Amino acid sequence: MVSEGENPPQVVVHVGDGSDAPRAVDPADPGTEATDPAPDHPFLLLTRSGADHIQARYLDDGTYELEHTAGVDRYQLFTGDALLVRDIVWSWIQGDDWWCDTVAWTVVDPAVAELDALRAELSGMLDGMSALDAVTDDLDRALARADELLGADQDSSEST
Repeated sequence: MVSEGENPPQVVVHVGDGSDAPRAVDPADPGTEATDPAPDHPFLLLTRSGADHIQARYLDDGTYELEHTAGVDRYQLFTGDALLVRDIVWSWIQGDDWWCDTVAWTVVDPAVAELDALRAELSGMLDGMSALDAVTDDLDRALARADELLGADQDSSEST
């Protein structure tokens, strides 16, 4: 990783399963974590100076979803061509305008972007609910076991 006094990498690569918390990987020192990061849901996010990013996701249907932002606008592209994805990402890394000038990007409607954000927020809340379900199940088992033990104590006191 980058030591104190050195400049941070110009482009930071985030790899993960497509969740909102990908792992950051320094391209100069990827380490072993960078190999096969998420075979079930491959996800790649490249960031430069905070707000400037491009991301690629491999979808279950075999297509790729690419997304980038320009100011407040969000753009998407869907393709089945892995080489096009590679060329777009490489062009973005190099600072070549080919990736945005030549490729036909679609502007994401702000209402759709808001619905996506709401879906992500609600799914995060529902994930928390499933953790609560596990705690409730454990509590139910503990109470059932306590009832068994109390029932056994009452049976033994009645027989004496």
